[in-house]
Amino acid sequence: MPDKLIKYLKSLYSSTSIQKTLKTLSSSYLYFLTLQKIIQMQEKKDQSGPYNLLIETSSSCNARCLMCPHSKMTRKKQIMDKLTFQKIITRLKSENPPINKVILSGFGEPFLDPNFLDRLERIKSLGYPVRFYTNASLLTKKNAQKLIDLRLDELNISFNGTNPVQYKKIMGLNYAQTVKNINQLLKLKKEANSILPKVQISSIIIKENEKSIQKHLKTWQQKADSATVSLAHEWGGIIKSNSKKKFEKAKRTYPCRSLWHTLVIDSQGSFVICCRDYESKFKLANIKTHSFKKAANHPTRLTWQKLHLKYQKQSLPLICQNCNFPYQDGIEWLLPRSID
Repeated sequence: MPDKLIKYLKSLYSSTSIQKTLKTLSSSYLYFLTLQKIIQMQEKKDQSGPYNLLIETSSSCNARCLMCPHSKMTRKKQIMDKLTFQKIITRLKSENPPINKVILSGFGEPFLDPNFLDRLERIKSLGYPVRFYTNASLLTKKNAQKLIDLRLDELNISFNGTNPVQYKKIMGLNYAQTVKNINQLLKLKKEANSILPKVQISSIIIKENEKSIQKHLKTWQQKADSATVSLAHEWGGIIKSNSKKKFEKAKRTYPCRSLWHTLVIDSQGSFVICCRDYESKFKLANIKTHSFKKAANHPTRLTWQKLHLKYQKQSLPLICQNCNFPYQDGIEWLLPRSID
């Protein structure tokens, strides 16, 4: 219950004017001193984990979302090969890195990977909590039943649009088919009397849907375990939000906690610096040749962390300088890891 409440408050924070109040508070010197002490203690703990491990088994996608950088992405769009995924499994078993949860997602649609459910099952067999993100367009009845049988912990469905025309314009997919797939999953879950997977409907506010977003939110809150709406990210400046509702820029940008508690492996097996690095421009290592520990302690990662701690944002690459990550006011350092 506390985690569910905090998740709700995070959603409220990222989508309403409460941000303005918190941005003002985060600019105060008292807040800075207090959070500075907390960050100094917490970052030492986070340095050694547990980590959120993002594994991108597919960098290909069948959607064309207006607010996503995928259409501008120039790196190879592919399905992770079997040898690379096997190396991840082998290292997880032999190195036993401290893992908070595994997120089987990246910059593609997981269900385009023909081996995705088998890979999900292998990760679940290791005992890790697992979440993944999908547009649900390929969530067939067979796939839905398998997710229930495997007791997937959380399924986050990106669903943007309140009618067929709007949905097609925003995501480029078939509205009726996606609604059918989601409702089918929820029905199967109820018939199985299962609380898993937790189903979250996630939406992004952009100009095309901002007038109808509240109705959309209320509809899905009555059906799914949760429904959230957040403001559009700018992905380091590559995407410009066309909505009137945008993230309030903080006067002081606090260290990004994701640099400590998240490890990202792309579809080619490369450890990349950040979940916002859609081009995999900043590679740290590769799972085929380097351990989790080597990646976590890579000089680039440690340097970026130090620059964040010194508030030297101007010395960081543009991916950090132009990032409009919603929790720039440092609130993420105050939250429990269980809701990452």
